[in-house]
Amino acid sequence: MSASADPQATIATTEVRGTKAQRADALHDLSIAHVELGHLDVAARFAQRGLRLSGEARFHLTLAWIDLDRGRHRQSLHHLDLATPRLRGGELARARCLRGLHLCQSAEPRLAIAELTSVIKELRRYGDERWLANALIGRGIARCNATRLTAAEADFSSAQTLLHAMGEPGRAAMCLHNRGFVAMLAGDLPLALRRYEEAAKAGLDSTSRPEALVDRAEALLAGGLVSEARRVLAPALELLNRCKRHVPELAVLSARCALRDGDRAPALRLGGSDVEFMLAAGKFDAVAAHRFRGPVQTRALGWLAQARRSDRRGALAACRAGLKLLDEHHGDWPRRELTGHALGLARTAREVLHWSEQHRRSTPLPPNDPELARVLTDLRRARAFGLPLEALERDVRRLTLAADPRARSDVAAPPELPLVSFIVHEGQMRAVTLINGRARMRVIPQPAELVRTAKLALQAGRAITTDLLPDEEEVIVIPDGVLHEMPWAALGRRVHVLPSLRHWRPSSRGGHRTWITGPHLQNDEVPALQQEHGGTVAKSTVESTINALEGAGIAHIAAHGHVNPDNPLFSYLELDDGPLYGYDIARIETPPEIVVLSACESGLARAFLDAGTRAVIATTLPVPDARVSESMAEVHRRIGHPAEAARAVAHLGFSCYGTGTRVAA
Repeated sequence: MSASADPQATIATTEVRGTKAQRADALHDLSIAHVELGHLDVAARFAQRGLRLSGEARFHLTLAWIDLDRGRHRQSLHHLDLATPRLRGGELARARCLRGLHLCQSAEPRLAIAELTSVIKELRRYGDERWLANALIGRGIARCNATRLTAAEADFSSAQTLLHAMGEPGRAAMCLHNRGFVAMLAGDLPLALRRYEEAAKAGLDSTSRPEALVDRAEALLAGGLVSEARRVLAPALELLNRCKRHVPELAVLSARCALRDGDRAPALRLGGSDVEFMLAAGKFDAVAAHRFRGPVQTRALGWLAQARRSDRRGALAACRAGLKLLDEHHGDWPRRELTGHALGLARTAREVLHWSEQHRRSTPLPPNDPELARVLTDLRRARAFGLPLEALERDVRRLTLAADPRARSDVAAPPELPLVSFIVHEGQMRAVTLINGRARMRVIPQPAELVRTAKLALQAGRAITTDLLPDEEEVIVIPDGVLHEMPWAALGRRVHVLPSLRHWRPSSRGGHRTWITGPHLQNDEVPALQQEHGGTVAKSTVESTINALEGAGIAHIAAHGHVNPDNPLFSYLELDDGPLYGYDIARIETPPEIVVLSACESGLARAFLDAGTRAVIATTLPVPDARVSESMAEVHRRIGHPAEAARAVAHLGFSCYGTGTRVAA
C-alpha cells in the first residue's frame, strides 16, 4: 500500500532507520503521507530532512508540490528549477506535470492544457498511473478555467477511475468532488451538491482538503442558503490557517456572503475581477462583457449588468435573455434580480402581470428521496425529545437543494374568469385586474391594514368591506406579501386563490376518500363525516398519513397546525408521532386531488399545490375545534365545487387555494 493510499498507516508504521537509502525512502514516504493528510508544514520538514540526507531530486519535487499547495509559487518553481536538470525519463515527466499545474493558475488556461496534454502522453508511456492521475486532474482544472466543461468532466472521471483501481479512495473521492465543481460551473446546482455529498460519503476528508469546503459553501450560497454557506466557511478558514495555506477564493466567498446579506463593504474593499463585486460597484460595462461566455451564473450576471446599463427596451431584452439562460441550465440565481429589474421597468398592466408571474416562479419541490425521509424522521425525533433542531433543519434544506426537482404537474390554461394579480415591488403593492381581455392597474395603499381590518371584522361577525376584488361572482386571485393572509372567501365571491397562474390544474382524476385525525382535538368531526360520505380513516402517523394521501381523490385532515414564517416547508400539522412537514408532502408521488385542512392555519396549502394538488380548503385564522367541526359537514356536501365549499366556512377564515371549479363527473 502506497503512502498516498493509506497515509495514517504509513505514519504509524514507518521508522527512519537503516541504511542511508532506507532512511531516505522512509522520509519520502512520511512526507507524502503528511501531504495527503494536509499537514503541509510537517510534510515539508520530512522532505527537507530527506534533501539534506540524500540531496535527491525527488525531494525537490515533493517540496515543489508542497509549496504549490501552500500558494508559494516562487519557492515551488525554485525547487523545480533545482530538480529538473538532474531528472530523466519518468521523473522528468513528473516535473513537467508540476509545471503544468503551475500553468493552471495562469491567466491563459490553454497553455496549461497544451503542456499537460503532452505530459499525459509521456506518463502513459512510462505507466506512471499516480502522476497520470495528477496530470488529468490538473488538465481538468485548466479546462474548467477555459469553460471546456465536457472535457473537464472526462478528465476528472478518468482520474477517478485510475485512483480507484490504485486503491486510493480518498483521492478518487476528490475527483468526484471536482466533477461536482464542473456541474456547478454548468449551472446544475442539484447535481453539484449531490456529487459533493457523494464525495464526502466516498471518503473525501475535508480536514486535509479544506478547499472542498469552500466549493460546498459556494454551492450553498448559489442556492440562497447564505447562513449555511457561512457555517461551512468558518471551519474551512480555520483549517487553511492551521496548515498555512492561502486560498484567495475564501475571502472572496466571505465577501459575497456579506453582499447577499446587504453588506457591500467587504466586496468593495476586495474589488478585483469577481463579477459580483464589480456589479455591486456599478461596473456594468465590465460585467456585461461576461454575458456570452463563462459559467452560467457569471453569464446571467452579465445579462443583469447589461439590463442595468441599457435603455428600457434593451434592459427588458437582457432580462429575457438572462432568464432563458437560467431556464436552459436549471439555474435559479440571479433570477429574482432579473425579474425584479424588469418589474421596475414594466409600464403597462399586462407587462406587470407578465413579469410578476416570472418573479413568483419558485423552485419545484424535490422528489421522494430516502435520505430526505430519514433526516425528516430524525428531525421529528429531535423535536419530540426537545433536542436542538437547527442542524437537522440545515440538513433538510441542503438535501432539498441537492435533489433533482420533481417534474412539474400538468397545468391547464386558466379560464376566462376575472383575474386580480397582486405584486409587491420596491415597497409598493400593485394590483392588475384582467376582465374580458381588458387589463388595468392600480396601487393598493396600506395592504397590511386592509388584512387586519378584514380579520377583525370576520372575528366580530361583521361583513368585510373592501374594494380589492371586482364586482364579479367568481374571480381568480393571485396574492402577494401580506395579502396571503387575507380571508378571501369571506369577501362575498367564489374565489380561487392561486400562488401563480401556473397552479391552475386540469379537471379531476377522481380517487378514494381518506380521513385523518391528529391528536389533542377537543372535537373530532371525522367519524360523523366518514359515516356520511364513506372512505377510509387512516392512522394518524406520518408514514400512514403519507400512504393514505397517495392517490386520494379527497383528503380531510383534522389536526392542529403550526406556521413557520421563515420557511413555509417547515410548517407542520401535528400527528401522533410528530409533525407532518411541508417537506413530507414532497414525498407523495400522486398527491390528493382535493385537500381539506380542518385545522388552524398550517401554512401547508402551498406545499400541496406545488406537489400537484388541485384545490386546498384552508384557513388563515386560529379557529376553535368546535366551530370548525360544526361547518365541515356542509363543506363536504359541496366538495365537488371547492370554491363553493369554501364559502360554507368563509366566516372562519377558510378559502379555496388552487383550482376551485366544479369537479368533472
